[in-house]
Amino acid sequence: MATFRAYAKLLEPDDPTMRIYEAGLRACPGEPGMPLAEVLRRSGGVYQTTTPLVPHMRDDIREVAELTSDAELLKIAELTEVPVSLEHLRGLDPQTRIIIRSELSYEGDEASQVSAATRPRQALATVMPDGTVIPGDVRPLDRGTRTPRGADRPSGLLPRGHAVSLWTPSTALSTL
Repeated sequence: MATFRAYAKLLEPDDPTMRIYEAGLRACPGEPGMPLAEVLRRSGGVYQTTTPLVPHMRDDIREVAELTSDAELLKIAELTEVPVSLEHLRGLDPQTRIIIRSELSYEGDEASQVSAATRPRQALATVMPDGTVIPGDVRPLDRGTRTPRGADRPSGLLPRGHAVSLWTPSTALSTL
């Protein structure tokens, strides 16, 4: 069954977004992520924030929810933003940069049954397994997830043999 999650994590130096930023290929101005203090200021000091769900992500969630008869995913598809806990970041230096991500992961053959599998997308850059950053799309997209498997591994390392493409800010990261 497909799963959706939204989460915040420490921005590690070898995170794909940092590698792409350091290669000068960042689509948005400034360093990736945001200081924890800024996120807390925006949330009124509460260790919880929200992140928006862009329309195409909501459409993808709705489509897989209908395919799998998943009432929970269908509820998420109706939201324009979702809550993200910051509790696990309590105690960090407030100037620590964090990133907030959301992902929709498919299981089995679900990915091949939804329109996201055929939607053309152009990557901003691809981080190869050896860390080399190459502008644009280098490999075909693995339709199983929108963010890199392994993004939560120690130091943000990806499994050997995986490349990561960074899509425009509205479409998050994808694993290849």
